[in-house]
Amino acid sequence: MIAEIPLLEVLQVRMGVFYLSDLRLLSNYERTRLARVLADIPAAAASLREWNDALLYLSNRQPEQTAKAARERLIQSLSQLGSEA
Repeated sequence: MIAEIPLLEVLQVRMGVFYLSDLRLLSNYERTRLARVLADIPAAAASLREWNDALLYLSNRQPEQTAKAARERLIQSLSQLGSEA
C-alpha cells in the first residue's frame, strides 16, 4: 500500500521548513519560490479539498470550484504576495 502525502506536507518538505506553520511565514522570495514549486504539481495530484485547504491556509482566499482553479488561484496569490515590497 502506498500512502499519499497531503499537499501541504509536500509543500513543507519541498520548501525545507520544519513546521507546517512556517509556510505562512515565508519571505517574499520564498513565496515566489513556493509558487514555482506549485506550478510543477499538476492539479490532479491532489484533491479539490486539499487545494482549497492550501489556498485558504497559505493565501487566505476563498475556495474554488475545481482543483485546477484552486491551484491557479493559489499560484497567482503567492506570486502577487511574493512580489510585494
